[in-house]
Amino acid sequence: MLMTDNAPPVLRQISVRAVMDALLHVGPTSRAELSKITGLSKQTMSEVIRTLEEAGWVREKGVTSGHIGRSAITYEVNGTAGYAVAIDMGATTTRIVLGNIVGSVIDEIEYASDRRGGYHQLEQIESALARMLAENGVSRDSVLVASIATPGVVEPTTGALSMAPNLVDLAGIDIVATLSERLGCPIVLENDVNAAVIGESWQGRAVEIDTLAFISLGTGIGLGVLQGGKLMRGASGAAGEISYLPFGADPYAEDSLERGALECAIAAQGITDFYHRSGGAKDMSVRDILRLAEEEDPIATNVIGKVGDIAALLIVSVNAIVDPTIVVLGGSIGSHPLMVKRIREGIVKASRRNIQVEASALGSRATLVGALAIALTHLHNLLFSPQALPEQRRLPPPPR
Repeated sequence: MLMTDNAPPVLRQISVRAVMDALLHVGPTSRAELSKITGLSKQTMSEVIRTLEEAGWVREKGVTSGHIGRSAITYEVNGTAGYAVAIDMGATTTRIVLGNIVGSVIDEIEYASDRRGGYHQLEQIESALARMLAENGVSRDSVLVASIATPGVVEPTTGALSMAPNLVDLAGIDIVATLSERLGCPIVLENDVNAAVIGESWQGRAVEIDTLAFISLGTGIGLGVLQGGKLMRGASGAAGEISYLPFGADPYAEDSLERGALECAIAAQGITDFYHRSGGAKDMSVRDILRLAEEEDPIATNVIGKVGDIAALLIVSVNAIVDPTIVVLGGSIGSHPLMVKRIREGIVKASRRNIQVEASALGSRATLVGALAIALTHLHNLLFSPQALPEQRRLPPPPR
């Protein structure tokens, strides 16, 4: 039963939210301690615990010991009462994680995305999730929310996906409605880099930092920004589409208008093209170029140095607009130690400000971890918050 079914007065719902937050962050706690933490009266606390216990969200954990006076029953959030699913849906790889209401990861899988795209890719997600649930003994009805992180722009009002050229035949599909029907739960759709910045804030390089920027540099380029703990989205959801910044390459060239001048310069294809134009072999991957640069190959060293300088200008620009506490670099190229070093050197040349730049702590899992945080936040708001007062919640670290 959701706390919004036959919803009690808003003040009672706020009390429920306060108790659940305390139990999630503090762990097993007695009613007396919960009263001190939340400021709720003992009578209100007893009523809230009874309501949560009857609904199955809270259960007895044990009794206090080692204290003077009477022992007291402690309560904890019932981790088996509900589950959230997070999906990192990429053009080449899809990752799915199953987490419980407490935030513990139950299972995680990764597989090659169906290259046919469209409904084939969505059917693949449905089948993979069904297998995951069966293997872990979790019923479909127990999955209360699923979040999907994907490349592209998610329009804030309609939820439509656009500007995702690598995802085949998905532009015309209502992903939220389709998967909501197939999975039987509410769906939250989010941009993959936005999810990554949330992941770094929850479990990564920027834990408990509310103003930060995450720049992904790999096959493509993207920016995710948290301001005061909230995502910066823009009027149409396209905030962070930094690939279209008009520098790095000729902004008026046809390829720049299609892919973005900055992406043409410092994303994977741009780097390999630059290496070839500089006299290097045509079939070298960015990984190979980075390896050669580490070995001080002159062509590779020059290419990576120039790319680092352009990326440094990007970070100086982002810093001037956003003023983040920290800039986290992710993606297969951006988080490479040599690239981080070259970018830092480029920043010193281009700015007198002390801009903190760090590599992602989560690597390729940043988007998936962020998607789980999004799903859990939506789940907790759905279950325990007044629907007129949803919150951007601070999730506790996952239990170990």
